Amino acid sequence: MPPQGEVQWLFFDPSVLLNENGTEQRWRRGVVQALQRRGRAVTLEQVERAWMQAISAPRPVQPLLGAVRHLAPEAPAEEVVAEVIATSGQQDMLVTGLQLALHELRQRFRLGVIGPYRPPGTRERLARFHLSFGLVALSDELALSHRLDAAGKVDPAIFTWALRKVNALPGQAAYASDRVSLGLAPAKMAGLTTIWLRTTNYRLRYPRNGYETPDLTFNSLPEMARALTRGPGLLRKG
Repeated sequence: MPPQGEVQWLFFDPSVLLNENGTEQRWRRGVVQALQRRGRAVTLEQVERAWMQAISAPRPVQPLLGAVRHLAPEAPAEEVVAEVIATSGQQDMLVTGLQLALHELRQRFRLGVIGPYRPPGTRERLARFHLSFGLVALSDELALSHRLDAAGKVDPAIFTWALRKVNALPGQAAYASDRVSLGLAPAKMAGLTTIWLRTTNYRLRYPRNGYETPDLTFNSLPEMARALTRGPGLLRKG
């Protein structure tokens, strides 16, 4: 087994591989329609505002679920979310520069995907682009790191599961995510090196505690790939 301080595995949050803007826009329109079917008239602008409020909320929350709860607290939120995802379809694209960045990173690391607090369907969305990784661990499939408790506490279980699956120690893995609360925090709780990719609207939520504070920060995936392949010591611990 490699030394504890040498990072061998680099895991990604699916949201830094897929440009989900188109899909999330469809989901927001789906919220309007789903709530209208339940007698609650809301506008797309209201949904978009509630979505952004959920991202920046003090307690972590998935924005789709948070928007529904904010706009229609009496509605069965998880039922509405499932309906929206099932009826809205998806319109993902690959993040700009992804394929070259992955090619560069594969020269130094084994690559995997860990998706905590993800809605259903992520595996199919990755497969659509023929993206292949040594490990794909998704919360909705494993029922790990899938739900927040009553206090909004994040759960690192899916990261612990992934480390066991690839036979790696926490210090031998790093995790890149755009989400400090629902991505980096549980990864750091499990002992992984954390990398914040400030590439989506989630950059509006700044770290609020030690677990949410990343070890490294980059503004794009290609920038991260260049830094990690040309300066591998950035990920060395101990």
